[in-house]
Amino acid sequence: MTTPLLDVSGLNKSYGSKQVLADVGFSAGTGDFLTVVGPSGAGKTTLLRCVSGLLTPDRGTVELSGSPVTGPPEDLALVFQDYSRSLLPWLTVRGNIGLPLRSKGIRAAERRRRADEALASVGLADAGPLYPWQLSGGMQQRVAIARALAFSPRILVMDEPFASVDAQTRAELEDLVLGLRDRLDITFLLVTHDIDEAVYLADRVVVLSGAPTTVTAVVPVDLGRDRDQVETKETAKFVELRSQVYRLIRSEQGAAA
Repeated sequence: MTTPLLDVSGLNKSYGSKQVLADVGFSAGTGDFLTVVGPSGAGKTTLLRCVSGLLTPDRGTVELSGSPVTGPPEDLALVFQDYSRSLLPWLTVRGNIGLPLRSKGIRAAERRRRADEALASVGLADAGPLYPWQLSGGMQQRVAIARALAFSPRILVMDEPFASVDAQTRAELEDLVLGLRDRLDITFLLVTHDIDEAVYLADRVVVLSGAPTTVTAVVPVDLGRDRDQVETKETAKFVELRSQVYRLIRSEQGAAA
């Protein structure tokens, strides 16, 4: 049996007497796109922090390529929701992308090469000399994604990355990450509150319960790899999957109430 790229098993996490995660488990292979949804307060960000090695679970394991995650892995990159706080306004776009690489001891010429390559992959090939404040919100989030790609990660973890942009930009960024997955064979783990987004992007949707959080269901999304914002969302299959995920979340909200 093939070892999954990411394997989360029996994850438990409490803050004091409040249990947030209770035996959460799922797995993802190379090139998989998993989205995570659940009721508000379900511990989605806590889950991502445990997966990313930023938070130590009380029990359970996170393994990447068969090795336990005990700190931030080199093969994993994280993209946050608030791009305005994650980019340094006094550094150029190229400087923002290169700064984390500098901490790894990568030489200036290689940092520049990686930054320019990553910018080209997100459609911002000419943006290197600009500053974040000279870019739109959607372009700034593309820079944040490019910074993650410059690390050459095997898995990209995203915490509601498109929640702060308008609907049109959100659709463009959704299609961007799908294209990156197909071109670079990167595994994506993306948390979202948007059910349409969760279904549109995913190979599988991980539905969480309310706190203490467990995995209610893992819903396979059999929409094929070629997806379109209009045509895909008009299909009966998309509507059926969206309704299925929504019912699961609503039932968890009702149980919590």
